[in-house]
Amino acid sequence: MTFVDQPLNTRSLRTRTALVKAGLKLFAERPIDAVPIDDIVASAGVAKGSFFNHFADKQIFANELAGEVRRDIEARVTEANANVSCPLERLTNGMMVAVDFALTERERAIVMLRGALSSTARDHPLNRGLLEDIEACVAAALIPERVRAAGLLFWLGNCQMLIMNVVERRPSRKEAAERTYDILQMALLGMGVEITEADAHGQRVKMRLMELGTV
Repeated sequence: MTFVDQPLNTRSLRTRTALVKAGLKLFAERPIDAVPIDDIVASAGVAKGSFFNHFADKQIFANELAGEVRRDIEARVTEANANVSCPLERLTNGMMVAVDFALTERERAIVMLRGALSSTARDHPLNRGLLEDIEACVAAALIPERVRAAGLLFWLGNCQMLIMNVVERRPSRKEAAERTYDILQMALLGMGVEITEADAHGQRVKMRLMELGTV
């Protein structure tokens, strides 16, 4: 388990919040292996024993932080898709939101990339929405049946590489939008989407990413 099996009281919640805040800062600055638990508790201003009251070890802590960031992204994807019924549009909106997140919240995106060890699993709860959209694309014959098994891993891989590229290269929003179009085109074509359909979704996402920069 990630946490001790007991309700969080006010003091315990403050401690956990302080640890999370410290972890987000430190893991954005350094790789997980380069951040000792002593640094985490020192930054949080809590006793070392308090860390183990909440997290079994540092990797579980890092996974939990990555999960919190991913849940935030998924909530934004859900919001972006609130009135969208086309599963292919929903799928591409997810990539758009991920890139926008990397542009606007670079440090949190880094933490997610460094701590997400299990989020590529097909049965991971955070992948439920993506899996449903891929299944819906197959059902609507927007992508072929053969993509069903590996589609989730393929799409996640493209999203994660795009996020990694944005946080590493720090492109302008225009450059990021153009790169997203290119990767989105290749990803959609790789999944068997017709070229005109792939181009239309790529153009829409590119334009929307530019618009988000003016909000």
